[in-house]
Amino acid sequence: MSTFPHHLLSTILLLFFQISFAQEYQLQLLPESSILIKGNSNVNKFTFTYEKSLKPYSSISVEKNRNALILKNARIDAEVTAFNSGSNMMDRDYRNMMNYRTFPYISIVIHQINFLKIYNENNGTAEAVASISIAGEKRLDTLQFNYCKTKEIYRCNSSHQLSLRDYKIKPLKKMMGLISLKDVLAVEMILYLKID
Repeated sequence: MSTFPHHLLSTILLLFFQISFAQEYQLQLLPESSILIKGNSNVNKFTFTYEKSLKPYSSISVEKNRNALILKNARIDAEVTAFNSGSNMMDRDYRNMMNYRTFPYISIVIHQINFLKIYNENNGTAEAVASISIAGEKRLDTLQFNYCKTKEIYRCNSSHQLSLRDYKIKPLKKMMGLISLKDVLAVEMILYLKID
C-alpha cells in the first residue's frame, strides 16, 4: 500500500524561507527523490518503490504565523500503479487492495508546517499537518521530518507509520489465510526540493 504522508513534498521546502507575509513559490521536486512503502506479512518483508516522477512544480501560497507556515495549494497526487515491488503478483494484489480502479491516486495536502525548534534555514526538524487520502478515505495526520540545505537544494526525510485499517483497507490474506499482511506500513521518503 502506498500513502505518502508523503506528505511533505511541496510544503517542506517552504519551511526554509523566512516569510513575513503570504507569498507564492514554485516548487521543484528533483528526480533523485524517493518514496518507499515497507511492510510485513506473517512470512515475509516487502518494499514498494515509487517509480514515477511526482508532480515536479507546484505553485504554493505560504503565510508565516509565529513558528509555523500556513500553506495553500500544497497538494501531491501519487499514482497507486506507480509503486513497484519487483513482483508482478504482489503489485497486482497491492493495487487491488488499494481499489486503484476507483481511487487511482493517493493524495496528500499539507496545511501547515510547525517548526519543533527555533527556525533555521539550513537544517532542523519540523512536522507537517496533512490530509492524506487513500482508497477514498481521508484522514488528518502529522508527519515529522528532518531537513537540511546544501547548495540551494533541500533534502527532507521522513518515516511514518500508517495503519491500513485507519483507511478502511482490509489487509490482504492469501492461501486461505495462511499468508496475511500486517496492518501497519512504514512510509519512508527522501525528497530533494528546490524552491524558486
